Amino acid sequence: MWGRVIEIMTAVWLAASPFVFQSPVDPVMLWIDFGIALLISTFAGLSYWPPTRHAHLLTLAVATGLIVWGRLAVLPPPPIHQNHIVVGLFLLMIALIPNYASRPPRAWRHDTADSVS
Repeated sequence: MWGRVIEIMTAVWLAASPFVFQSPVDPVMLWIDFGIALLISTFAGLSYWPPTRHAHLLTLAVATGLIVWGRLAVLPPPPIHQNHIVVGLFLLMIALIPNYASRPPRAWRHDTADSVS
């Protein structure tokens, strides 16, 4: 489930990035970044629970929204919006990784009783 850990780490970066880029203190923009970061973390966290193990795929919609928002909010995009584009593209790649991508195939495992598909 290393993909979900990377998604949570990326959400922390998204929440911290307004301070790193020293963007003008716009409280609305700050809360939007915090909300999106919380949404990404929630989807990644829900993926650990077996009934909602595919919740991380909802991150694809959030990532697409970040890319579109970063590109079309202000032209040319300032550094904070360029960060939204890069974070969105990164999340598109990571969200496609299955939860148990690092485990061997079921046929190779000795104990298939505890396998999760």
